[in-house]
Amino acid sequence: MSNKKWQRLSKTIGTVFVDLGKLAFGSLMLGSILKDEIDPFQTFIFGTGIAVIALAVGIWFISMSEE
Repeated sequence: MSNKKWQRLSKTIGTVFVDLGKLAFGSLMLGSILKDEIDPFQTFIFGTGIAVIALAVGIWFISMSEE
């Protein structure tokens, strides 16, 4: 795979992971505030963890595409 194609693919993957981080924040963290079916604290911690991991991976892929 050529370098230019890898850079485009890496940037796209990074963008997807950043979007997944935003989605995890919105659905798990904010959803835990609205519903009391499961422990909101555990949902908040799980949502934070997923969002941070997804955002970090996304930023890493985007930074790799710019080198």
